Amino acid sequence: MKKWLPRALVALFVLLGLPAGLAGTAHAAVVAHAAVATSLPPIAPPLPRGVQSKSWSVPDYIAAWEKQHGRPMTAEERYHLARGCIGVTVVNLDREDAPNPPLNLSFGTYQRAMEVQAALNEIVATRPSPREYAEQVRKHPALQGVQNLVRAFPTFIDPANLHAAIFSKRFYSKQDPNWTDEQAAEMYRPNPRTGQVDMSTYRYRARPGYVNFDYGWYDEQTNNWWHANHAEPGMKVYQSTLRYYSRPLLDFDEQVFTVAFARVA
Repeated sequence: MKKWLPRALVALFVLLGLPAGLAGTAHAAVVAHAAVATSLPPIAPPLPRGVQSKSWSVPDYIAAWEKQHGRPMTAEERYHLARGCIGVTVVNLDREDAPNPPLNLSFGTYQRAMEVQAALNEIVATRPSPREYAEQVRKHPALQGVQNLVRAFPTFIDPANLHAAIFSKRFYSKQDPNWTDEQAAEMYRPNPRTGQVDMSTYRYRARPGYVNFDYGWYDEQTNNWWHANHAEPGMKVYQSTLRYYSRPLLDFDEQVFTVAFARVA
């Protein structure tokens, strides 16, 4: 067995280690906060109990997305979607300033990302000006010490049309080939006080011979994750549980959960 595979297994247990009752409570808390912020209806019904993943053709996914958004998907959005898993997240963020999903609010666990998401949605529900937003994030107890909060706020979008969303990113830790294995193992450790992961050294590099990343877009209303096999041609979109999306794969040894503002109207 590769020496890094046990680390990936341990990471999976940490990421998914919430007891079922606590995980359900945390998810319910996020949905409750979502009620005070603008959000779109789910793109599809949740997976049936016991089903781990469902495959969608790209045309079927586009049709469901267009029904959810109440408008056709533009040519530019179709171009981004065709990029694969990263494209699924890009079209759901629906922001012209984000050709790649922003990683500056990344966290080591799903639970911590949900806490930050809930706090930000509580703030944007007040429809703050940029100055008011900066003041509120500075004071919010759940956001103390978290970096990049002001930078993450898209001031060109009306707060009435914003919703803090979550996506996940899986990747290979050795982003600089000159790093030792020990340096790579330490590089993306969460801050022990805030749970935040510094992604500033991330360069989209793959483990030699493997896929460079996998993005999963979180639909908080169904508790499902949307990702893809690869870019076109031959792209398929997947609707999965978090456990299936996060299953150990040889390509990746790190996973973060990222909060970003999405346009929802």
